Amino acid sequence: MNRALASPLCGLVIASFVTVLSSGCAIFRSRAPEPADVKVERFDLASNTVTTVNAPADSTYRLGIGDVLAISIYGEDGSLRELPVDPSGNISYLMVGTVAAAGRTIDDLRADLQKRVSGKLVRGVAQVSPVRFGSQTYTILGELNYPGTYLIEGRTTILDAIARARGIRTGYFRNSTAEMADYRGAVLMRGGKAVPVDFESLMKSGDVTQNVELRNGDILNIPSSLVRNIYVLGEVNFPRTVGFVSSLSLMQALTEARGLKGTSDGRLVVVRGSLAQPEARVVRFERILSGKDPNLPLAPGDIVYVPPKRLTLLREIVEAAISAFANKVSAGSASQVYKNTFGAGEESR
Repeated sequence: MNRALASPLCGLVIASFVTVLSSGCAIFRSRAPEPADVKVERFDLASNTVTTVNAPADSTYRLGIGDVLAISIYGEDGSLRELPVDPSGNISYLMVGTVAAAGRTIDDLRADLQKRVSGKLVRGVAQVSPVRFGSQTYTILGELNYPGTYLIEGRTTILDAIARARGIRTGYFRNSTAEMADYRGAVLMRGGKAVPVDFESLMKSGDVTQNVELRNGDILNIPSSLVRNIYVLGEVNFPRTVGFVSSLSLMQALTEARGLKGTSDGRLVVVRGSLAQPEARVVRFERILSGKDPNLPLAPGDIVYVPPKRLTLLREIVEAAISAFANKVSAGSASQVYKNTFGAGEESR
């Protein structure tokens, strides 16, 4: 080929290649998946509605105390170490010293280590991989085949947790096999408070907007549909669960709880229905005694809550009632799991 023609032709080919490469990179960048939004359910008890708001996705596992990591420097013999995240939330590695790890993603920690290593080794490449996750857990209780406490491994939702517990327990009822779960009374506890989840819509209608992602320390409780109880909670002398036989009135339930404390102002709230869309009935103790307010007949699953004087808004009272109920039934389910695992005799040791 003529050299006079070869040079411009070569330049044209290279320019075209660069153009294609640049446009290709732009195409790949444009097709890169954006982080999906996580649907967050915000429950307004005052109007009994659930609204959906968008929040940035954050499903990447974050390290915590007890997690074990394998850390090494590529090309450096003898650099591999298996290190736990210590009680202070740190790791200590070779030349970089102490580095904060708790609450960070593995990628974030790797980038931090790389920056520190690069200051001492020009070609050093930090490598971080998980050995064992042991810091973040949830507990699932109630009518599951294998209730208990499980590690959070990546993104874990309510349905994931139920599947990991080998599904809902079934029983033989009226000549057919049926699930034994009461989804109306199911609850997800987080930080001592109930998270508004419509379990009936999730489990019976397949409403995936209710498939909430679990967090460290969450307690998920799915009670039995065969249990017929009334829950008397709040400012009473003996908070308790009362078995429902054929009929039970509000005053009878309060008598079982040995009456009201002095911290009550006499308000009585009966919470009924799905915990996701509860109905509240408010009466006053002294007005029942005088015949001005009805002595309400109760139904199985009712929560009778006597609020403290400091709670004034009905929404706050109902939220407190549901949280008290959730703590009560979760503690009972946890106790049963303990007995099934270790035997009743272990409790006296």
